[in-house]
Amino acid sequence: MLLLKNIENIGLKLISAQSKSTFAFFIYFLLSVFIFDVSKADSNSSTTKNNQIDIEYLESRNELEDYIIDTGDSISLKFYPADELSGIFPVNEEGELFLPKLDKTFVRGLTTSELKNLLEKRYAEFLIEPDIKVNIAVFKSIRFLVKGEIRNPGFYKFPAYESVSFGKFKIDQKSQLNNQSSENVIVKRSMDNISTISDLIRAAGGITSKTDLSRIEIIRDVPLGKGGGKKRAIIDFNSYLYESDPSSDIRIFDGDILFFPELAKGNPSQIPSSILSGLSPKFISVNLFGRVTTPGQIKVPLEASLSDAIDLTGPIKPLSGKIVLIRYEKDGTVLKKNISYSSRAKRGSKRNPYLKNNDLISVQNSFIGKSSEVIKEITTPILGIYTTKKLLED
Repeated sequence: MLLLKNIENIGLKLISAQSKSTFAFFIYFLLSVFIFDVSKADSNSSTTKNNQIDIEYLESRNELEDYIIDTGDSISLKFYPADELSGIFPVNEEGELFLPKLDKTFVRGLTTSELKNLLEKRYAEFLIEPDIKVNIAVFKSIRFLVKGEIRNPGFYKFPAYESVSFGKFKIDQKSQLNNQSSENVIVKRSMDNISTISDLIRAAGGITSKTDLSRIEIIRDVPLGKGGGKKRAIIDFNSYLYESDPSSDIRIFDGDILFFPELAKGNPSQIPSSILSGLSPKFISVNLFGRVTTPGQIKVPLEASLSDAIDLTGPIKPLSGKIVLIRYEKDGTVLKKNISYSSRAKRGSKRNPYLKNNDLISVQNSFIGKSSEVIKEITTPILGIYTTKKLLED
């Protein structure tokens, strides 16, 4: 564009310097036509560049590049040119596939690319330059560990699910899938069943106001072909929470360990955002017993305090004493705490603490209340005897 501007300026100078020259006018006319053609070509080139989609868009994300095959997986094998060997083959409890001509083949610990290389070498004995396409047809159930500042840390398990539709296969009688043999099987992909970090957070009951989402740590197994062991990564999940950006909501694999660090100071804005984004539930359940108007299990909002629960169950009865809170801690121990409750105390304070899912709350009798119960227990039999005596005398 700068070159075209300079050529245009030169033409204008020629016209101004020799305005009466026919030759100068002719030169300017030719320059104008040249400028128009070049500008049009540049514009077309720019439009083509802006509208062009990189070919990488059509390629797989390779998110399964390090997926480790194990018991529970079913492997889709497509043989070229020997299509009669193709099928879907489950990995048994010993980590083996039963394959045509090869019989038992140990595959536990391999990735799909490693399995492809292994099978092409094995089948070279029977086929000329075999080309085998390997995919995961059915994924095993995944088990993972959640640790740190999350509402319910521990082990969780997501069920197995079916993946991409591979069309129709003739399945060898030795490779039965769901007790089917020699039948047409169509495996459908369900994106909803792919387990991600957001699914894991929901399963663990959501985040707290102190969960540091900017430094989620993921520890994952490394395939044997890449040396084995573990690898570690740090994920910033705030973009998902506040901007609904799914790029950080990565897929979770079997054996993953996720650690959620704790913020030095709580961030109250996280809770409303996590509820709106579906990461945390709107309500939790707690149980109230003892001297309340309507004891039993009730639902309260997430991050509700003790006063919220008591407001929902009605006022505490007269002559009530301390309140006992019983809950499971994150390390699996049982907490039993006496609370000197005050409805006017600050939310989250010792006298009006925040509640957690499945908390047990017992409103006990005061000393006077207990004394009156003792007196009632003692006097009730006496009153009964006196009443019986009066009836007999009458």
